[in-house]
Amino acid sequence: MGFKAEVLVGGSEWSQNAVVWPDRESAEKAALDLYGRWTLTTGHRAVEVAEEPNRPTWDEHVALHGLPPRSVRV
Repeated sequence: MGFKAEVLVGGSEWSQNAVVWPDRESAEKAALDLYGRWTLTTGHRAVEVAEEPNRPTWDEHVALHGLPPRSVRV
């Protein structure tokens, strides 16, 4: 079992990517990150999925690769 990050787009559809995190905390941090980078998002959450994790924890991933780049610079 793993967890995926989801963002609410357009007020009615939850969107996710192929990344599966090993714990809910990591997926929640990833969801918050996506929420902050994607446009037109109105919510974020972590959901449990019946897939094996394909990433380390969020903190380990950030330590290895840094934070994801921001889509828009203000």
